[in-house]
Parts: sequence; structure tokens; C-alpha cells
Amino acid sequence: MANMSSDSSVDSGAYRGWSARLRPGWFACWPIARTGLQLILRRKLFWGLLGLASLNFLLLFAMIYLKAQLSIENPGFRHFIDQVLKSVAGKGDTYREFMYRQGTVTMLMLAFAGEMLVGNDFRHGGLTFYLSRRIGRRHYIVGKLLSIGLLVELTTAVPALVLYAEYGLLTDSIAYFRDNWRILVGIVGYGLVMAVTLSLLLFAVSAWLQRTVPLVMAWACLFVLLPILGEILQAALDDRRWRLLMLWRDIRLVGAWFFGALEGSKDEPLLSAALAVVVTVGVVSALAVIPRVRAVKVVA
Repeated sequence: MANMSSDSSVDSGAYRGWSARLRPGWFACWPIARTGLQLILRRKLFWGLLGLASLNFLLLFAMIYLKAQLSIENPGFRHFIDQVLKSVAGKGDTYREFMYRQGTVTMLMLAFAGEMLVGNDFRHGGLTFYLSRRIGRRHYIVGKLLSIGLLVELTTAVPALVLYAEYGLLTDSIAYFRDNWRILVGIVGYGLVMAVTLSLLLFAVSAWLQRTVPLVMAWACLFVLLPILGEILQAALDDRRWRLLMLWRDIRLVGAWFFGALEGSKDEPLLSAALAVVVTVGVVSALAVIPRVRAVKVVA
């Protein structure tokens, strides 16, 4: 009788057996990344920073459109227009310099985003909540890195891709895309280098410092004080290798290699050293993250 009553209560509750296939734990990385990005976009500060980042994009967008219209109306002045509007010539320099100039706003955004994306998880038990679910520490790390990387791409590579598509569609379309395929490789490669390096670095700094003020100060030391020190040492010792202290410039050199812009330039000898610095920063950051995440204990 007890079994019958139990079966009837289950039936009346409309419970059903689980028949769908369970997905791997790696699928949890995307919800973590999406939630982190949504958390950032709820703050007015970041919308203001995104607005600042979009000013440069809107200016280039308008200039590309103006150039296309002038070239159509006066085909004979195409060469003259190219000389006047060199910054929107449609070459790799246009997109590479655009992504480099986006760095100031991107650095500010990341400095304030670190606490919300990573620091608060360590301070307020958010990491314990994540790990109490059926996901591992590696899933959490990848999810957070994805959220930071998406934030970087949102201000650098994505606008550059839009400008690239606009230029091609307003000019010779297929011919432009066919003749300048290296630009697409450069934008994607440069964007990935920025996203991976900065994601690992911000995760490591945020996991150890956690609060906004020390995080911003450390970020300023890395991207303001070290570059200034590098410029001073370069001028004092007359050695350009001291400029390798500028991580953002190192990333730029690696990105320029994807565009094929370093061949024969004075920066080409520094490429291997810049790549070594970028890789070293990424590896050290990853090694710094592991003990912080492992230190969090979850009682099952």
C-alpha cells in the first residue's frame, strides 16, 4: 500500500524521468561569460566608457562614408582624396592604428571591471557558489576569461571588423575583400592577442588584489608608470629595447605581425622580444590564478 501511495503521489505531481542527454560541463563556461558581461553592462560608468570608445569609431565610420561618396561623385579625384584622407585609406594601418588608439578606454574599462568580474567572487563567496554547482574550477576560469575577452573585443576588434566591412561594401566590395584578406587576418589575430593577454592579466591581478582601489593602482603601474619608465630609460641609455616595458606596445608589435606590417621596419628586430614578453605575461598570470582558485574550498 505504501508503494502504491508513493507511486500515485509521484504521478499526481507530474514528475517525469530525465531522458535528455546531459551536456558536458564546458557548456557552463558560456553562461558564466554572459552573466559577467551583463553585470558590466548594467553599470552606467561602463556605458559612458563605451560611449567614449565609440567616438573614434563613429569618426572613422563617417570619414569612410564621406570618402566613398566623394570618390563616386568625382572619380578623377580619387587619388587626391586618398592623399587628403590618409587615415581612411583602407590599408592595414587604418585598422591597426584604430585598435591601438582604443587602448586607453579599454584599459580604463578593464581597471574598473576587474572587481565586479573576479574580485567580488573571492570577497563575497561568489566562487563558492559557482563551485557548488556541477562545474569545475577550470570551467569557472574559462568562463571569466571569456567575459573579459568579450569586453576587450567589444571595444577593439568588433568595431574594426565593422569598419573593414563598411569600406569594402562602399568601394569595390569583392575586389577589396579579395585583395586585402590579410587585413581580416590582422584584425582577428590582433584582437585575439589582446583578449587572451589582457584577460589572463586582469584575472590574476583581480584575484589577488580584489578591491577596486589597489586594482586600479596596480593597473596604472603596469600601463602608465612602466611605459614612462621605459621612455626615460630609452632616452637615457639610447636603447630602444627598454620600450619593451610597455606591454600595450608589445601587444601592438605582435598584432602588427599579423597585418604583415613589420617587414623591413625598424621595429622588426624587436618582434621576438615583444612576443616573449607577451607570452611570459600570459604564462605568469595563468600560474598566479591557479593557486587562488584552488585555495577556495567547497564542502559537498
